[in-house]
Amino acid sequence: MGFALSRSQASDQSDKHSGQKSSGKPAKRSPLAGWLGRKGPVDEPDLPEIDVTAGLNRILTSTPKATKKDQHTDEEPIRTSLAAIEAALYSIDQVRDVIEQAYDVALSARDVEDAGGRALLAESYDELRLSIGTTLDSADEYAAVLIGKDQRHIDVPLGGKAHYSISPTRLDVSSKGLNLDPPRDAFATFEEISQIMDELDAAIKKADRAAAGYCRDAQFLIARLSAGGEKA
Repeated sequence: MGFALSRSQASDQSDKHSGQKSSGKPAKRSPLAGWLGRKGPVDEPDLPEIDVTAGLNRILTSTPKATKKDQHTDEEPIRTSLAAIEAALYSIDQVRDVIEQAYDVALSARDVEDAGGRALLAESYDELRLSIGTTLDSADEYAAVLIGKDQRHIDVPLGGKAHYSISPTRLDVSSKGLNLDPPRDAFATFEEISQIMDELDAAIKKADRAAAGYCRDAQFLIARLSAGGEKA
């Protein structure tokens, strides 16, 4: 599975909906590489400093070594789990891009006095909202396990009785996911616009928490796999 860290998609693509900026807008960050290279809050104190980006690249592109029968850690389940994390992070980045674009639309609507103009922006917003589902439906099967509608925990055997569990986070627009309601009143009131912007803020935070958690999972599994390779 190829690693997608070389994405060159412009990070300011959401500006096509609005030329305005606001201090209340969710902070921009780099695409996928931003997640995988994060330091600080993502790092666990009991884990060694690991470049997650380089670690995933190295592990997912390298050829597994022949394992001895008595080797404690089976590499393949860990590699498969890291591939799922990689795919999930890529899809989360796509979802976050859409949320940022939707925020720009709502932000623009807040400055439009004409109800008809706000209704047109409401249509644009709903198209973006629904595109999150399309993004998840077309996501890699590995990503769907962690962030899709039928998500499930990934149980990673580490050797012997030891296991590591990767928790899923549903990221569709339903109430069980990002909880993004449609603009039922077509942005008729500014109260509705403000409520939708609050929902988008919460959705960004949920996507960010999910990505940060998967980076922690990747760090642990990379460290475990590296340690197993050194013992082999």
